[in-house]
Parts: sequence; C-alpha cells; structure tokens
Amino acid sequence: MKLIISASECDTSTLKIAEALRFVFQKFEDQLSGNYDGVIEHLWIDLELSEMSFKAFGKPPKPFRFQKRVSGAGHMGLSAIPDSYNVGHYSVRPDFEILKKNTIEQSVSYIIGLIYQSTEMLLDKQKRLSGFNAVDFRDKFLSVAISLGFNIGDE
Repeated sequence: MKLIISASECDTSTLKIAEALRFVFQKFEDQLSGNYDGVIEHLWIDLELSEMSFKAFGKPPKPFRFQKRVSGAGHMGLSAIPDSYNVGHYSVRPDFEILKKNTIEQSVSYIIGLIYQSTEMLLDKQKRLSGFNAVDFRDKFLSVAISLGFNIGDE
C-alpha cells in the first residue's frame, strides 16, 4: 500500500505550517508505505489547512471512502494512468484556534497527532477492506512518529 499525506489546500495563515509538514509527510509516506494485507493499494489522507475554505463552505471533513480501481489522475501528484488502484481516502481538519496559539513546531506535532488519531477509524474498516491490517499500520505510524521526535499516542 502506498501512503500519500498532503496539505493540498492552505491559506496565508497556514502556509508556513504546510511547508514544514512537506518534509515530515514525506518521511511518513516513505516509512509507512508497505504491505498491510487487504485490498487497499493507496491510502490518501488530505489535511485541510484552509480556515477560509472551511468557513466559506462549512462542511465537515471528508469521511473515509473506499473506491475500487481509480486512476489518481490529477490527485495528489499521481500521473494520469488507466484506472488501476483500490484507494481509501479521507480528510483531517485541525482546530485553527490551536494552530493560531502554537508555534510551527507545536502545530506540526499537533497535526501528526490528529492524523494518528484519525487512523483509529481504519480499525472499523478492516473487514470491509478484506483484512487490511489497521493495527499494524497504526503501530508503525506511532513508531515512525516517535522516531521522528513526535510525542503522540492514544490520547
């Protein structure tokens, strides 16, 4: 399974956080992409970092959705190819008031914690994803976070 985490939408107040997250997300993607069984071939997690967009549209973050055989064309940096991937995707939205109070480093740590917490819902989806090992994925996520110096956990 290939993991892709992105902050594809940000605004001027969160641009520096998005820039700081690029390197961190790449580390997670490199270390967490691998075999977790089941039918999911890609997991896309989109971080919503635009408070203006949230206020303008007032919609909740996108819930988990599993789609069979999508191409990824034009999405999260994937090239246009014939439909061939089983993709799970959803979005995470931080509390913008917390981001305003935190330093960039604190915000990055907070966001990594939010993303980790969001993966808990994958536990309920394991059967639907034909045995995707969400426990192993979450354990590895936590291990990578700790190795990168983030103090997160099941809070």
